[in-house]
Amino acid sequence: MKGTTEGALVVTPLPPKQNILRVLDSGCADGTWLLDLETQHPTHQWELHGVDIGSSLFPSNRPELDLRQHDIREQFPTAWGWSDYFDVIHQRLLIWGLPTSAWPSVLRSQLDALKPGGWIQLVEVEWIDPKNPHTLPELQKHALMQQWSTSTFGMDIDIAYKIEGLLTEAGFMNVRKTQFAHGYGALARRPDQMHASAELYVECFRSIDAKMPSGGIPGVAKTPSEFHQFLDRLEIEIKSHGYQPKLDFVCAQKALRNT
Repeated sequence: MKGTTEGALVVTPLPPKQNILRVLDSGCADGTWLLDLETQHPTHQWELHGVDIGSSLFPSNRPELDLRQHDIREQFPTAWGWSDYFDVIHQRLLIWGLPTSAWPSVLRSQLDALKPGGWIQLVEVEWIDPKNPHTLPELQKHALMQQWSTSTFGMDIDIAYKIEGLLTEAGFMNVRKTQFAHGYGALARRPDQMHASAELYVECFRSIDAKMPSGGIPGVAKTPSEFHQFLDRLEIEIKSHGYQPKLDFVCAQKALRNT
């Protein structure tokens, strides 16, 4: 992903360097994004926090990280003292992690956790362009698979198109979007990534075979065997023609309090 953004980790304004910057990574996994941020901006002073629904990836040898197990669908515990606390909140690629119905309450909770004047950065992908539907056969099925894999579990493949409105409705201001082309296969940013990008992308979907209903995925495959044959053809099509969804960095600010 850093290759797509030419190394950019944040597009939000950062407060002055003389201040300690409190950052929360929502859905932090192993804390890599936080560590990369500290490395990329060595002249800043950081207070690095992260939350994730599971703790199995938390490193045991990074004392500079404060990583906590927490389901962001729930309010942050009052005992943590995180109301009006963070300068920046970052969250990425929860399109398959948050049910559609949970987004408004999660954003309100994150708004409460930001300092007045602080920024949130949500990173999601526009996987399917409704204005330019795919015409190649396997990419058409790919779109059907993406829609099925989200809607079946109460999630929204089109959430990236709705984030700006959700942020406004939650009470944020100064909503803005920075977009990057995120290419795979023939449309990868670098020629040496053409094959690997297509292979790794398609591989992400292999485990769906275990979740297929008895009737299969409508319009895609009826059996696990057919599903893997479809993925093999999809990989070839992406290598030959490319697939280029849009990576959105959507930022918004918490209003300053009147004094």
